[in-house]
Parts: sequence; structure tokens; C-alpha cells
Amino acid sequence: MHRLVIKQYNGRNQGCGYGATGFSAAVFSGVHLDPLTPFKSNTRCTFGDEELRVIERLREWYISPNCPVERENIQISAEQGGNEVCRTITSGIKRLDLLNGEEYCTIEGQIISIYNSVEIDNRIVLYIWDGPQSNNKQNTVFIGLSQDHLLQLLPYSQHDPHLAALTGHNLQQWNENIVKNYETYTEDLDKVLKSNFSSNSMETFRDWSVPISIYDEYAISEPIVNIKPGDLIRIHNVHVSCSRQKNDQSCGLQLRLHGNGHKFGRGIKHLGNKCLLMNYLNDTLFTSGDDANILDEANRYGLLDNLKSGINLRSPLLKPKCELLPYELQYPLTISQIRNIPVVVNEKQRQLSDWDLLYPIQTEFIPPIPPDSWLTCTDLLLSSSDLNVVYTRLCARVVDIAPLDVKTLKDCLLLTCSNCSFSIRGSSISDDDEALCECGSCLSILPLFFLHLEDPSGNLILTVTGHNAIGLINSLVDDDLRPCINNDAWWTGLIFEMKELQNIGISPDQIVLEQCRRLLGQWIDVAVKISWSRKSIPGTTNTENDNDLQFHINDWNFV
Repeated sequence: MHRLVIKQYNGRNQGCGYGATGFSAAVFSGVHLDPLTPFKSNTRCTFGDEELRVIERLREWYISPNCPVERENIQISAEQGGNEVCRTITSGIKRLDLLNGEEYCTIEGQIISIYNSVEIDNRIVLYIWDGPQSNNKQNTVFIGLSQDHLLQLLPYSQHDPHLAALTGHNLQQWNENIVKNYETYTEDLDKVLKSNFSSNSMETFRDWSVPISIYDEYAISEPIVNIKPGDLIRIHNVHVSCSRQKNDQSCGLQLRLHGNGHKFGRGIKHLGNKCLLMNYLNDTLFTSGDDANILDEANRYGLLDNLKSGINLRSPLLKPKCELLPYELQYPLTISQIRNIPVVVNEKQRQLSDWDLLYPIQTEFIPPIPPDSWLTCTDLLLSSSDLNVVYTRLCARVVDIAPLDVKTLKDCLLLTCSNCSFSIRGSSISDDDEALCECGSCLSILPLFFLHLEDPSGNLILTVTGHNAIGLINSLVDDDLRPCINNDAWWTGLIFEMKELQNIGISPDQIVLEQCRRLLGQWIDVAVKISWSRKSIPGTTNTENDNDLQFHINDWNFV
């Protein structure tokens, strides 16, 4: 152990290893006949004969009856003469929703998020999933990081936006309270929500992500140091324990991978990256034998089949046609990354000017943003020439939406005139308004919706307006209602409540509000347009709280 800090606790010495002080360690197998070589790690050191003899004596002491260290049960095979520990790994894989307390088992899954807490408490926390959870385990609670701890680790976390939105990762509190604690809902809307969120529909809002804490040498060595969200892994000899929370009678499960368990087969196996699953979902043929073997190993216990089942059960309510998207929009970003795109763009613009010399840059920590993950719009109208505009892709959950009642709906409808630029909110129109604009031109309705989106990294308000709002409602309604949605008179009826224009048995406002309610709690995969003013304050690049920062949903067919 290198740079071990020695402290006293209750009158006795104890060693503490802190990443911040440069602590590192070389770890050897405790099995008696294993080679005297350390496991792979970032520690580089050499060992002489005397050091190796010390390690050998420690091994002999560890397996002796006098060793006070608590050990797991170890099976000794007859062929080994009672000396070497049998290290055969159990062939059974347990599904995450079938785990019980106080057991050691092997699990596998796909990584959703990675929280690096090595500098704080010498561990990395993975959130994984292995497919849909069965209904008989709805009350199983997996104990992970507290909300405060998650926020503390956000700058050092990685997420797959698609998987986080699909599984509902880190939205458990909102998922559980959406129906019973949403006080702003009207009584009628509350009835609709409760009926929509009952039985099978409530399954959409369960958090399918499961946390597992990786400790000690497993947290600082391969393969954990190189894995990414979306990767497929198998974890051997996981300790599942039962823990009761304060003032709670139910038992929560904690999953841990402790250090120094190599003799039990403990460890992490990398099964493949996200592309392997995507190829499996798309029935891509594997031409080489090695690729086929990798696929067979990943699906040896049905992991790929289970993930496919979960993906089919929770498809996004909105999704783009990927064949229409440019290269830069093939993969989504997290909300934190999206909110910081203006920071990166502004910084590049400053580097091309003299602002860097006159005003030192002042910025907070910026999460890594993959290159070529957004598209800059250069063909802007003259009226928009003072704006920066980029396009990117977003996957997130809809945690709130406006409008959700008739009054708010009329506030979100603008009656506009393209000739004289006149506009008025639908809620401001009275019965005695004879002429709404001076030119008397044909007026049109401009709908305006607001989606409050959230993912593990943050939240934002996404604006849906004009033909994008019409397309949004059009994509949600049944086929027989789509001709109404595309009719200007239908939208006019939303403001003037002229149901007779529609020739249908339900009022327009009820149709629109019903589709808005359908969005609540669902996850969406959309192309997003980000715009902000070029007139930024010199020396300041953090635009997260800038009111000029706008997020708009974008139908790529119209770009």
C-alpha cells in the first residue's frame, strides 16, 4: 500500500487510503497455489524475494485455523488434496427482481449510469437493469445513493440518456408520488390520471434501475475503469444484504461487490458494448466466428432477450425517424450536456476573438460533451441573425406539462395575423371583440405547449409551438381524428368553443388535454433546437440561468 495514512481510532492505529493523497495498492490473490503476481491495477511497483516470502506467509496464515478473519464458505475438491480452493463459478444467473437478502450470487445487466465515488468512500456505484421487473416484486426496494450524494457526484457521473429515460432511473420519488401528491390537478383531471395510471399503466413509472456498489481493487482496476454506460456486464459473487430504513418496516436490498474475493470467483466480466445489443435487436448477421461467440456469451443466460423485452414494453411516446437525422443527431445527450452546449460554443467564439485577452473566462465545471453531437445552424433568417442556433437530440421523462386544464389551454393558444404581426392570447378574447386586428386579414391559431423534462443530470423546459405542436398532437391521436387536427377551423374552435364546426362528438379542448395527459410521465426521444443571444456578457460563459436560453422541440421533416 502506497501513501497509507495512519490514524488512531479508539486508542488503536488504523490505516486509511485516500485517493486525494495518492493512495494506491497492489493486490495479490489469497489462494495458496496461485501465482505470486499482483492483479492488474494502476499501481506500478516491483517485489523482491523477501516481499514475496511475506506474501506467501500471509497466504498460509489466511487459510490456517488460527486466522481470525471472517471468511465465506469455501468448497474443497477431492482432486486438489485439500489445499487449493475450488474456484468454479456457479452457472446460475439470478434476475435482479428475484434477489433475496443475505446471499451471494451472480447477476448480469446493462449499465445505465456510473457514479464515481472513489475519492470519497473508495467505491464506484453502477446502476444497471436486466429487463422488465415482474409484477410479483413491485414492492422490492433497492437501496442506492441518497439524493444528496447523487447530487454531489453528478460532476463525476456518466449516463446513457436513452436507458435512463427508458428505465426511469433516479425518478423513483416522482414516480411514486405523481398521482397522490400533485395538488394542482383539477378534480376531473385527477380522475383521468388515476384511471390511466392504474394496473398495467403504472408499470411505466416504476424505476427499473438497480444500484450496486463496487469496492476496493474492483473499483480501480480493469474492467471497471474502462466500462461505459450502455455496456453489458456479468458480476460474480455479489453480496445481497437486507437493510431496514428508519421508520420503515419494509426491507431494502443492498448489492455490494467487496474487495479481496478473487478466490470465490468474485469479479466483473465485460460482455460487450451497446452496439452488440443494437445489432441483436436489428437482427444484424455476425460474419466472423469471434463476433458470434461474443453474442452467444452475452446471451448465454438470456440477457439480450430480457433487455429486448424491456425495450419493447417501454418504447418512447415520441421518437424521430433515425434515417432522417444527420450524423450529429444519431446519439442523444444528457440534459446537463445539452444545457452546456452554449458554454462550449461561446468559448469557441471567444477563442476566435480578443475577449479572452481582455476578460479572463469564468466558468463552472463543464461535463464532457462528445464531439460532433450537435449541429450548428448557419442559414438563419435576418430577424434571427443575432442568435446562436444549434440542433441536438434529447431523451428524457415528461414530469410536467402545460396545459393540463381548459383555462391554461386558452393561455397557450395565440391568435396571430401574419400580415400585421398582431397576436393575442385565446384567454384574452371576449365575445364583443368585433375586429381582432386592423388589417382584417385571415387569422391563424398558434398553439404553444411546454414540457418539463427531467433526467438524472438535470431538467429543462421544452417549448413546442406552431406546426411542431400540431404534429405533436397529431402523432398521439387516433387515425380518425387526424383530419380534424390538420384543419384550421378545428383549432379555431379551441378558442371560440364552436363545437359545431368539428362535426365530432367531443369538444376540441377535451381532445388536446387528453393527449397532453398521455404525455405526462412518459419518456420521449426528440430532436431539439437550442437558441440563445450572441450578446453574451464578456468573461461569462455559464448560460445555465440565462433567460435567453430557449429549448424547442423540432420535427426534422421541416428543417
